[in-house]
Amino acid sequence: MKCGALLLLSSLLFTSFIVVEAFTSRTQQQSTRTHFVSEAEATASNASLFVNKCSDSDPSSRSEGNSNMTDSDTMLFGRFKILASQIFHKTEHSFALVNLRPLVPGHVLVVSNRIAPLMDDLHDHEYDDLWKTVRKVQRALKAKYNCDAFNVAVQDGESAGQSVPHVHIHILPRYRGDLERNDDIYDQLETWAPREED
Repeated sequence: MKCGALLLLSSLLFTSFIVVEAFTSRTQQQSTRTHFVSEAEATASNASLFVNKCSDSDPSSRSEGNSNMTDSDTMLFGRFKILASQIFHKTEHSFALVNLRPLVPGHVLVVSNRIAPLMDDLHDHEYDDLWKTVRKVQRALKAKYNCDAFNVAVQDGESAGQSVPHVHIHILPRYRGDLERNDDIYDQLETWAPREED
């Protein structure tokens, strides 16, 4: 009988620990979701969080296909120079970068290496690589942010709200109830623009 009581007590304690841990984790996620990330929070140090998650790309692809390279430390996103420290994943035809003006925590961009204004301007192999990169980056973001869903958005042309004439895809981790009105994210995306060059 004593053994049964001890087993029941330890089971109850373990269950209580799990419930408290789950509640604490959910509360921390909710507080993370309710604030917007400052530019300082989205700098190069955050890029390093994703490197290991996306590192299964071929290391040799880091230098191939980068017709967009300006020098060893930067790439171009339209007319904007992107520091290597902002780029956390590269493939032969695309790269992923930390967004310095995130709409939600974890908001990143996947960009074609070649500067092409519209999706239709990409060659088939560039298009395929871009979307495979989106999927790989989503997996890394899901592991990092434990999100419920994503907005994956393309503004294909100026009339669609594209602020930089260079193919890019926004990936935004989302959670149930993170915005008062779910479609507010689209209004925010429409007014999103990269930070002006210093």
